[in-house]
Amino acid sequence: MKFNTAVVALVVMVAPSMAAKTWDVNVVNGLFHPQELDIAPGDIVRWPMNDGADHAIVETVAGPRSCKNKPGGFNSGRKTKGQPYERIFPTATVVNYKDGIRSNCAKGATGTIYVGPRPSGAPPSGSTPTPTVTSTTGGATRTAAPIATPTPTNTASTAEKSMLLGVACFVAALLV
Repeated sequence: MKFNTAVVALVVMVAPSMAAKTWDVNVVNGLFHPQELDIAPGDIVRWPMNDGADHAIVETVAGPRSCKNKPGGFNSGRKTKGQPYERIFPTATVVNYKDGIRSNCAKGATGTIYVGPRPSGAPPSGSTPTPTVTSTTGGATRTAAPIATPTPTNTASTAEKSMLLGVACFVAALLV
């Protein structure tokens, strides 16, 4: 009976972390892509910061496209190229955020994460148009191409790999 209890406890501890997915939100032409993201409770959202500019991911008050900081909300601090920021969203909620650097928010660098089902009255998934930026240089007009809807990367972090190794050692010790 002791063996069965230990195995059940182990599965209950490890199973939720193994099911979590990691979703990337990129910065494209100064805007978040996607601007809206639907995830499950326990999933991770990562902002890779690969566009070469500085950014700060800052939680904002309720309401899409808000630039007002949420008191007590998260703030990544200034991140430069290659310094990713990630957060786990453990419970169902709606999270609004902005780029807190300079005037980026006023230029449209805002986003919304729906953790769990969307609340009634929220726009349906995919209803927000993909932002496009058009620039004119030397008489030529260029429009940035939209990027495909993201899929979770679902890669194991170092902590997850370490936990999995620990679990394997624990089970092996029980079987010996």
